[in-house]
Amino acid sequence: MTDITRRNFLKSAGVMALTVAAAGVLSGCNSSKNPVMADVKVEYWREKNNWLQDLHIGNGAYDETVSVVKGGKVKKEQLTKLGDACSKSGTTYYANKVPDEIEVEWETKTPTVKIYLHM
Repeated sequence: MTDITRRNFLKSAGVMALTVAAAGVLSGCNSSKNPVMADVKVEYWREKNNWLQDLHIGNGAYDETVSVVKGGKVKKEQLTKLGDACSKSGTTYYANKVPDEIEVEWETKTPTVKIYLHM
C-alpha cells in the first residue's frame, strides 16, 4: 500500500474533476452541431395594385443584408432599414402587412427576401 496524504488525495481529486469538466466543455465545440449562417439580401418593394406596377423603393438604396441560419427565415426585428424605406423614400409606405418571419428565396444565387410595402 502506498502512502497517500490527504493533501495529495485532494490535489488528485481536483485535477480529475477539472479534466472531466473540460471534456464536457470541449465537446460543445463540435462544428457539426453549430448552425451554418448565410447572408440574405433584403429588398424593399412597393406592392403593386390595380394601376401601379411593382417598384423597387429608392432603386435599391434601402436594400440591406442580414445574417440568417441557412434554410431559416428573416425575422422582422432584423430589418434595420425598414423604417427608412417606409418614410424617407419620398413616399410614405406602410409595413403593417410585413410578417414577423419572412420566407427566403434560397434557390437563387444570392438568397433574397423581397419585402412588399403598401401605400
